[in-house]
Amino acid sequence: MRKILQALSLLLFSLLFFFATYKLPDWLPADIYLRLDPLLGLNAVFAAREMIGRSLWALVTIGATLLIGRFFCAYACPMGVSIDFLDLLLFRKKNRKSLKTESGLREIKYYLLIVFIIAAVTGLSLAFLMDPIALLTRFYTFFIYPLAITLINLLLDLLRPISKAMGWVSLSHLHYFQPVFYMSAITLLIFGGIIALNLIAPRFWCRYLCPLGALLSLISPLGIFKRKVSPECNECMKCQKSCPMGAIPEDPKTTRLRECFQCRTCVQVCPQNAIAFPVSFPIGGEYSKIDVSRRGFLYSLAGGLGVGFLATQTPFTPLQSKHKLIRAPGAIPETEFLRTCIRCGECMKSCLTNTLQPCLWESGLSGLWTPKMDLRLAPCDQNCNVCGKVCPTQAIRSVSIEEKNHAKVGTAILRKEMCLVWAQDKICLICDEICPYNAIVFRPVEGYRRPVVIASKCNGCGFCEQRCPVLGESAIVVVPDGEIRLREGSYIKEAKKLQLEFKAAPGDDKFILEDSGFKIESGKKEEKKPQPQKPKGFL
Repeated sequence: MRKILQALSLLLFSLLFFFATYKLPDWLPADIYLRLDPLLGLNAVFAAREMIGRSLWALVTIGATLLIGRFFCAYACPMGVSIDFLDLLLFRKKNRKSLKTESGLREIKYYLLIVFIIAAVTGLSLAFLMDPIALLTRFYTFFIYPLAITLINLLLDLLRPISKAMGWVSLSHLHYFQPVFYMSAITLLIFGGIIALNLIAPRFWCRYLCPLGALLSLISPLGIFKRKVSPECNECMKCQKSCPMGAIPEDPKTTRLRECFQCRTCVQVCPQNAIAFPVSFPIGGEYSKIDVSRRGFLYSLAGGLGVGFLATQTPFTPLQSKHKLIRAPGAIPETEFLRTCIRCGECMKSCLTNTLQPCLWESGLSGLWTPKMDLRLAPCDQNCNVCGKVCPTQAIRSVSIEEKNHAKVGTAILRKEMCLVWAQDKICLICDEICPYNAIVFRPVEGYRRPVVIASKCNGCGFCEQRCPVLGESAIVVVPDGEIRLREGSYIKEAKKLQLEFKAAPGDDKFILEDSGFKIESGKKEEKKPQPQKPKGFL
């Protein structure tokens, strides 16, 4: 039964992940696993210093753990399922000896939990570094998803000749957009390291390092289901050897209640049928001591406070003003965004154009793994608002398409020294033609027609930057000047207040491009000639 439930949980997690696209219906919570994660919820609430509606879903996990016990790690956690599956696949025949210093290792996850919670209280979000749901979501986003698209496209290429021969036109031309992400190799190394730790002990990550497991273990002994051993036990120790969490000490009749996640493996291997998990009343019963020393607790407390302070004093802090990051439309103000974002990667995966990419040090230590828009790589599609739908903490607000298009992320500026028109007098109208809001027009400047940006019409979508034909860095770039980032309220009302208008206005250009190029002859009036008309927008 446990294996079936694990498989169903991982399948559901994977399906919800792949359903997180621009076609995601409003009623489908594709980020439900992240919402159910109490560590991420507490981290976001403490760091943001306010209640977050979607984080309240974590109360379901906490309540179920209080009632049943630490079942989530054994049956529902997709990271735990992945570890079990890959352990069975890769290390089934490995002879792993028990660790002599196990008690000291078990303390690590509690120390990490203390560090993350205290850092969150200071305003620094760190839980994403080791939370299992966030880690697995990032692994799916940066590695599994691109790999799956690659394999699907390869299969379609192999089937293309057959599709054409059979007259299957749609299939013969089908090709899925290939996403690419920065830091994919780092993500693979982190996940590979977690799996490789199983060489030392089964579920090494869950036993000694997982802070979510530490949080759930604090309340799991209060559950009504507990391991009981009858007098028929002959102390064969098979239960101890088979326990994936090492929850059975030298005396097989006792149990480390905090470590037991009720997998029932001991029940299956017991030759005497001496082990059971009956309902135990009153709720609570025995409550085992936490394996944390006073010195370790104080060190962890100081570590959380120190990291929270140093996050604003590190050598990377000056980079926060050096790099002008463009956040997704609907992102809340930067300080609150850094506190609330859990770096799960859901928004990056669901991004229709692949413009959302993870930060490294561009926003300092506190901005690690947060999403930024790389508009040279891809623009922001104006008909997509899925990034807000899948954000479990609403660091990116879930808003309508119209509201999203009024959430100005920045303003395009022209680098005249790089622009083909400004610097070389060449004919180029790509940025003007591609702009969906006609925010780029040509105007006479010192006798020449030059492209200029109307800031009040630009919402920073980045089509101009992505399509600029200049090699390397674009001659027109979007900077966060004039961005609108609201914690609450209407972007439409704010845009009207600032006298911004994000609507196409055809016919704003005043000149038609003539054969003479961009130069305007002084004193000569422009006349319409009976020649083929230039494309609309040429000046």
